[in-house]
Amino acid sequence: MDIQFRETKALWEGALEQPALAYARGADEISASIGEPFQWADGEMLGGNWKPPVGGNRFYLLQLAFTLSPRGNIKVTSADFCLTLGKQGDKKAVVFDAFPREQTIATDDSVTLGIGPDFKFGTTDASLAKAEAKFDLGSVIPVVHVEGLQESKLCWRYSEHAKYPLAGSRRMVAIVSLPDGMKTTLATLSLTVSAEGRFGPFRVSPPEIEQARLRWVVGEK
Repeated sequence: MDIQFRETKALWEGALEQPALAYARGADEISASIGEPFQWADGEMLGGNWKPPVGGNRFYLLQLAFTLSPRGNIKVTSADFCLTLGKQGDKKAVVFDAFPREQTIATDDSVTLGIGPDFKFGTTDASLAKAEAKFDLGSVIPVVHVEGLQESKLCWRYSEHAKYPLAGSRRMVAIVSLPDGMKTTLATLSLTVSAEGRFGPFRVSPPEIEQARLRWVVGEK
């Protein structure tokens, strides 16, 4: 089946601030927004070909996005966008796979991903031929690498590129695995941006008072 990405609304938007410090807003600032997450259950991804995985795990495809809008004499040098999954007793959800993972070369070509019965992403012709679900991710802009695959916290770490400034929107997808007996998990998003301005380098993130808006539930009750 073909999965169509949904139009993203803002889960949060505003000016990024330095933690525990007053950030001087004005002509030089970084505005940002974090898109409302969307999720598809394993049965939705694979349609009529879906069969319950061995071991009772459930899998969910997540669509995530954020946007950076630097203003004035600000240059963004890096951005860390992280997904953290909660635990329930001795059970924990993990990020089973994610995209993009490692991207260092610019490409203007549209990327089509496939999701196979093993719930792994594939981009080669061979892997797409075996895919049970396909979707168009659009073009991927460097530079990014991932930390935390098959763990409860995964981060996409974006770095500046001479040709492509770190501004505008970035879209990511992740497959989350919940163990048998764990129907839902609390997911939290975080965004930390490093930049350079008139007074040197600095790091900013959404205000602490807004953190509660960056949580939502993955899974089915």
